Amino acid sequence: MLKVFGFTRRHPRLTHDEYRAGHVGYHNSYGRRLNNIRGYLLNVRANRDLADAFGSRGAALTQGAPDGFDNLWDAWGQLMFDSLTDYLAARSPARDHAGPNGLEEDPKVALVGGDGAHLYGGSPFQFHVAEHVAVPVKRPERKLFKLVQFAKRAPNISAEEFQAYWTGRYAAYMNELPGLRGHIINFRTDLDVMTGFFEPDADAFTPEGTAVRERFYDAWDGIAELWFDNPDQVVAGRCDTSLGAHLDALEDNNFANAFYREVDETVAVMPNRKPAPEYYHR
Repeated sequence: MLKVFGFTRRHPRLTHDEYRAGHVGYHNSYGRRLNNIRGYLLNVRANRDLADAFGSRGAALTQGAPDGFDNLWDAWGQLMFDSLTDYLAARSPARDHAGPNGLEEDPKVALVGGDGAHLYGGSPFQFHVAEHVAVPVKRPERKLFKLVQFAKRAPNISAEEFQAYWTGRYAAYMNELPGLRGHIINFRTDLDVMTGFFEPDADAFTPEGTAVRERFYDAWDGIAELWFDNPDQVVAGRCDTSLGAHLDALEDNNFANAFYREVDETVAVMPNRKPAPEYYHR
């Protein structure tokens, strides 16, 4: 399964709520129709302060982000496909529109609605991730509290050791947090998923766009997605004398930095990691 993250900044003309409405609404109505898509989630950074969600007991969990980090992104989409070939071919007319001649092609799917210039502040920057599913996600039919953990590798350990520690002992302790409904860890790879998906003159390929992307990448080496019923469960687990001590020790030894953000998740296409049927449509 190919998993791609695409981080975006909202257009300066749009407020947080306007951007979310435009992305979840019109844009996602086309994004979910990309050919052969196997999963599509949108995560918009929550517009409440994490300190308000965690309260005074969880104050330590609200710190650590590099200065200006939140100016580099407002949301990210998660796209899943069976292969790189399917991903690169996804932006093409979709034969899913009923017309007078039966099922017809809709060319606007190739443009993903054509609203990018008005929705984004610069083109998205996308990258491939290798995922480790520590706890499969179980979503009830209501909104969950989704917490995102960004972490940067300690300079004295290799990337391989860092990933092994995170997906091993550290994930095992994180999985003990009360109320955990899902836990997925993602590591950025070197696979190029920009070329061939975006136009050569896209903002992301300019020196300015590249500088923003590299500054964003420099802040972290892995991203964990964690789902709970409410933020109090996170605080209770991290304040537990035994569990909190284990997590603190592992973070001190393996992370140069770690910090959290809350996101509002929209499931546009439920991820399906099983083989697609012969005639597949989400």
